[in-house]
Amino acid sequence: MCKQDPQLACTFFDFMSGVDLGEEGFAVVTHLYSPTHGHHVMLRAVAPGGRDDPRLPSLTPVYRGANWHERETWDMFGVVFEGHPGLAPRLLTVENFEGWPLRKDFKLMTRLAKPWPGEKEPTPAQPAGEQQPGQAGDQGQEGASGGGPSEQGAGAQAGGQPTGEDRSRAASERAARAKAKAAEMRQRRAEQAAAAQRDAAGLATDPAPESHGDERDDGATGAATSDSDDERGRP
Repeated sequence: MCKQDPQLACTFFDFMSGVDLGEEGFAVVTHLYSPTHGHHVMLRAVAPGGRDDPRLPSLTPVYRGANWHERETWDMFGVVFEGHPGLAPRLLTVENFEGWPLRKDFKLMTRLAKPWPGEKEPTPAQPAGEQQPGQAGDQGQEGASGGGPSEQGAGAQAGGQPTGEDRSRAASERAARAKAKAAEMRQRRAEQAAAAQRDAAGLATDPAPESHGDERDDGATGAATSDSDDERGRP
């Protein structure tokens, strides 16, 4: 009727959806479109048979495009469309699949917990001082003795992976070293600035050096006087 009636002229089959109504069974909603008039028509039908054997007549004799949609609705909800050319094989599930996935009473299969590909179990930690296979004895002793950061790192390697306490202590030591280095840099810059100020103040207060022109003149006069005396003293 929707297709042949000139006032409706719904010649285009758009889509089909299944609805789980719980104890009432299942409903099928069909959406049609009229390219001539530009309107839409929604058809809703409740399948007789309840949840055990829901059945509806197929729309494939009227709309060939309903073929695939009815197969999907049967695959997901189990609604049988009488007169359909062939609902099997299943489209959205695998062959020999048991159950109807979009029904509300369908129980999902429990997924097996599998390890992530490439994941490795952590090596069990050993007490500090115990030597692992392939390590030198002196390295194990140095790691057990403790002391500086490098020795502590060796000890953590000898005893397995570092614990949270080791990582916290190493982070505190790095922060302390960075703080001490920053204080040293600030002190050095302050000393350089003070030295520059002292040099500038010294240049401003020191008197200008005396000219050596008078000394050169005195030397020349003295030399001329001695020459005159020598001339007078000659016979």
